[in-house]
Amino acid sequence: MAMLALQVSSSIMDKFIFLNSALEHSLTNAKKSSDQALEALKRDVKKNGNSRQGLERIKRAELLKKKTSEIIGEVTKIKQILIKDAGDGIDSKTHVVKNPKEEGKVGEIMIGESEGKGEGYKLKDKLDKYVAWLSAEFKDLDLPKFEPLAEGNKKKALYANDPIQKNKDFAEANFGHTPVVAALAVLTQKQSEILRYQAEVLKKLGAGDLTNDLKFDKVRAGVSVEAKTVAPGDEYKAELFISASASKAQPKMTLNGSPIPVNDGIGKVSFKVSDPGGYTDGRAKGSWEGTVTFKSKGRDTTFRHKEEYTIVQPVLLISSATINPLYRNCANPLVTSVPALGAAYSPSFQATNGSAIPGAKKGDVTIFPGGGAKTRLTVSSNGTLVGSKTFDVLPVPPPTVMLANRNGGAVNIERPLPAARFQVIAKADDNFKKALPKEATYRVTGIEVTTFRGGGSTGSRKVNGGAVNVRALKTRRGDGVMIKVLGVQRVNSRGSVETAPIRNRIISFRVR
Repeated sequence: MAMLALQVSSSIMDKFIFLNSALEHSLTNAKKSSDQALEALKRDVKKNGNSRQGLERIKRAELLKKKTSEIIGEVTKIKQILIKDAGDGIDSKTHVVKNPKEEGKVGEIMIGESEGKGEGYKLKDKLDKYVAWLSAEFKDLDLPKFEPLAEGNKKKALYANDPIQKNKDFAEANFGHTPVVAALAVLTQKQSEILRYQAEVLKKLGAGDLTNDLKFDKVRAGVSVEAKTVAPGDEYKAELFISASASKAQPKMTLNGSPIPVNDGIGKVSFKVSDPGGYTDGRAKGSWEGTVTFKSKGRDTTFRHKEEYTIVQPVLLISSATINPLYRNCANPLVTSVPALGAAYSPSFQATNGSAIPGAKKGDVTIFPGGGAKTRLTVSSNGTLVGSKTFDVLPVPPPTVMLANRNGGAVNIERPLPAARFQVIAKADDNFKKALPKEATYRVTGIEVTTFRGGGSTGSRKVNGGAVNVRALKTRRGDGVMIKVLGVQRVNSRGSVETAPIRNRIISFRVR
């Protein structure tokens, strides 16, 4: 059995030797391919006029080769250490390490006597940094996601149910109890992965147009309309066509001499239209100039274009529930609009002698006039003044005090009333309440009640609020009752309280 185990072990050693040899051969070919790819890139760039974009790609490719060569060299140093110190060097006849089965020294070198001190941990740190550098340096090339090159067993499904293997880190998983030839194969495989990642980046750097010449690769449908605003009876006219743009050309574009952003070969023209003045029938002319510069056969070619447009004089329209005037210390809702601006209307408001609060809908605003006789609303759109309007400001019309029953219904005081409970209420002016119902809330704060009998007063009392209990006044049939309203308050929509003027302070009736 011992001899059989030794034979199997030797067979396995042979397979690792063959595997590492094959990987080394592939490694050599991969290095040659990367060198050839860089040389091909240089030839293409030179052939097409050494464009700025092409030279930049060469520079980035050379940086990639340098960084990759450095990390490949670091792995090679570790392989040389393993060959010398664990494998006792290379046999001159077999060209294989003299001691291919050695495991203990491999562990000492790669894992170390204390955790984190071996060459395996140092290598993991370098491999992780290389992958992070690739992803950051070439993130603009739309590369596939590069997986880590130095992972342990924690994320590997193969070891999920293996209590011994599943928690091993990179160094332990790849170099613990591992013979020299297997460790060398692991390291050579890592070098192959590094070169595969390099090849992916080189492929992207060498792809596409290296000349910046104009090549149309984006085709779309376009429409040119004479007028987007028409009236019944007008003839609608437009031109339908196909347009093409060059996403790889990286043209430079300007608007009135200033650079503008370009995306997929299309320049984004955007500017705020200023008020030109000098309108004729509410219209004025404006224009802008643009340039497009691109490479054609290694030389700059520039097209110039001038575009005219029509500026419509903005007219501010304002409507309100109260029309005009507005009421003092009340929420007066207004609706503003500027038809000429359409969907571009983005208003901001300012009020003199008051405050302006924007509403939930675009164009809505609520004005709270102060104590003056007039207030002025100024409206701007996107920072540009579009108009203003002055409103007269009137005080809130005084309410009418009246006697009501428990349900709030009016009581006819022209006829004798029973010895019952009544309420003095303040009723808002009908037109005011219809216009601003949220502002028409009143309360009676106090009354003075006086009773009369036989032509003389039998006493008086003051009452907080407006409640009147005629029975409690100990009146008789034919007695008179006079109620003097001492105060009325209005609660506005903001919850503020103000003293209200009173239209009629005295309410008189007789008891039946």
